[in-house]
Amino acid sequence: MAGLGFLRRRWTRAGLLGLAAAVAVGGIAVAGAGYPEQDVRLLSGSAWLASANVGQLTLLDGSSAEVAAQVQIATPGHAVDVVQQGSTAYAVDRTAGTLRRVDGATYDATPPVAPIDAARGGLTAFAGRTTLYTLDSQRGLLASSDPRTLLPRGEPLPLAAKLGAGTAALDDADRLWTLDDATGDLTRIADGQRVTHRQFTRPGHNLLTVANGNPVVVNPAERTATTVDALSGETTGSIPLDLRPDDALQISGSPHGDRLYVVASRGVLDICDLGAATCDTTVPLDAATRRLGAAVEAGNRLFVPDYTTGQVYIVDLTRPAVIAKTQVLTPPTTFQLLTRDGIVFFNDPATERAGVIHLDGTMRDIAKYDPKNPAKGVHSDSGQAPAPQQPTGQQPPPTSPGSTDNPPSGTQVPPGGQVTPTDGRVPPPDGVPPTDSPLPSGTDVPPPPTDPGVPPSSTPPEPPVLQITLSKSSPMVGEDVTAKVADQHGTAPVTAHWDFGDSTQMDGALVVHHWATARTFQVSVQATMPDGQQATTSVSLTVSEIPKTRLTVNVTGTGSVTGGGISCPSTCTVTVDKGQSITLVAQPGRDFAFSGWGGACSGAGPCTVAMDADKAVSATFTSTLPPPSPEDCVSHDPNQLTITGNDADGYKLIDSGSHSMAILSTRQDAQNALSVARGFTQRCFDSRSDSRSDWLMDYWKGGRGVAGPVSNEDCISYDRASLHIVEVNDAENGHWWSLQDSRSRMEAFVSQNDAVRGLLVARQYSRQCFIGRGNTRPDRKRFILEYWR
Repeated sequence: MAGLGFLRRRWTRAGLLGLAAAVAVGGIAVAGAGYPEQDVRLLSGSAWLASANVGQLTLLDGSSAEVAAQVQIATPGHAVDVVQQGSTAYAVDRTAGTLRRVDGATYDATPPVAPIDAARGGLTAFAGRTTLYTLDSQRGLLASSDPRTLLPRGEPLPLAAKLGAGTAALDDADRLWTLDDATGDLTRIADGQRVTHRQFTRPGHNLLTVANGNPVVVNPAERTATTVDALSGETTGSIPLDLRPDDALQISGSPHGDRLYVVASRGVLDICDLGAATCDTTVPLDAATRRLGAAVEAGNRLFVPDYTTGQVYIVDLTRPAVIAKTQVLTPPTTFQLLTRDGIVFFNDPATERAGVIHLDGTMRDIAKYDPKNPAKGVHSDSGQAPAPQQPTGQQPPPTSPGSTDNPPSGTQVPPGGQVTPTDGRVPPPDGVPPTDSPLPSGTDVPPPPTDPGVPPSSTPPEPPVLQITLSKSSPMVGEDVTAKVADQHGTAPVTAHWDFGDSTQMDGALVVHHWATARTFQVSVQATMPDGQQATTSVSLTVSEIPKTRLTVNVTGTGSVTGGGISCPSTCTVTVDKGQSITLVAQPGRDFAFSGWGGACSGAGPCTVAMDADKAVSATFTSTLPPPSPEDCVSHDPNQLTITGNDADGYKLIDSGSHSMAILSTRQDAQNALSVARGFTQRCFDSRSDSRSDWLMDYWKGGRGVAGPVSNEDCISYDRASLHIVEVNDAENGHWWSLQDSRSRMEAFVSQNDAVRGLLVARQYSRQCFIGRGNTRPDRKRFILEYWR
């Protein structure tokens, strides 16, 4: 790769801060910060990216968007990842359980070493300035190595913590932090010493990241983010988070500011100001449920990956708002997103696809290798021969007798059709025939190159057979189902990607999901096992509708019942899903008290109804007022009403030709009174026997119960909800009772019992109406008729 030498540059300042590193390995998301060593050639804004299917690391120069180097570090098809420290790359081969260092100046790779004996799928690396940590999360072992020579520093340290995704992080001072899901313990490891803060948070699927050099612990169940002092390990503050119970979270911290970024699967980004202890800034990403990744910060921008669509959201932190959505991968897949020196890279570790995203949202694709010939351009001093490809148009070498066209189980077929054996051997380079093909007599056969990175294996591994276990075989709509995947021996995969058949996807060996519609869904999962082998399986699941039940509420007296869609007396029935619980609250009206429940509830306390079937509930409210005075009503025949009289004496409303019911000032007033009276069969009086004959309240009842039409109707509206009676003592009238609403007085009574009767009548209506109130006769009150609407 001499032609790429112009891309290499030296750091000109000693101690210049290096590159923040973040990597997800073996299901544990890790984060760390690195500083380059002095006098090391470093491509500013360059990133090492892994390609597991060809077993390579590729160095991309972000400024020129070109490939700077390709290094063969593992057998194609092995589960490979990389963590970067300054210009140096550390390749983690989880299939072989080994680690290799790739020099950032020479691109030479060290021979593979096994820092933890027999580690496989759970192997994770953390690269600091002066220490290289390797963790076997499956068995709970932590090893420390020299970052340059990879020589061990002491024996592996036991680490019994149950670590899940996003529960380990490396801070700026090479302190490794781990969070135990099973106990909530927070552990700090530095200089070979371990300090554990017991029960730091509530056990569960918690998350850990580093923001501005200090750890931050997020507890989704308690909806809190807790900041930690990196020196003491003590809590410095707790911030409430606005989360839903079913939110799937991805968190990350700002490398240079006191900010926490929380990405929720429902399509929102929360930006938390850790200094101010607030999370009040929310950026909507998408209304649909997405498989979103952790936010990556570069400049004044945040980059949020969307694995469902293959897009990246670009968020301007100064506003904040989404300013662009960039399509980086088509078809979409899970990809890596990382930043180096303010340049953002994306990488598909399963293919050659990678590239650079600029701050304005524009992007440039970069092929990490030639998919037709991955060996093309591979650095020759890597310590491992590249995997060759069959030249275009060349027939493959003849197979040995008894072979078939299909490779044996356990082999990997890279692009080009050449089979790479899984026993550690690498096929010979172009021009050298396989050793088992026929050769002319006397021909010397060159020995095949050896792969120092993979120990030989006598037999291929047994292919995994995945099994899906569901907590419910016939769930209903909205009912949570726990889905678990393992192989035929019960071994959990390192990674698992689920498709639930409803446009929803999720990652993890153990996940919880529910469906929003009733039908049959095909649930499928693709998993990678600890030995790097992949497999898929699926099951059919029928989701049924939730049965419905009906709740009916009956109210007696003045009061209301609310809750669960009920707002009685206006809405007294509701239909809900079977199994739902509804809590009802009784609120008495003015001058009433709640007496108790009946039906599906009893007593006078809170009423919670379990809707396992149709239910009925009654609520009784009783008056707190004294009893009203007896009704005083006079009956009439609405069909026998007539009018007699003249303008001088007035006009009388006569019942059955002889009984005078009312007297009005004008014939028009009498016609209106006749229309009112024909709607009823009784005219009633409140306080007719009292000493104040001018304090007489009229009302009507019986018959149709509605007054007939009245021309130029004279009515006063009132608020019947605020009607009440008030005891009054004054010099003019002495001791009396007033019926009034929140605005004005309406009637006056000598006794409290008459006032209660008037209150009960007025509460049945909303308008107090009069006929003849405008007459000018000397005894004008005699010529006024009162009624209610």
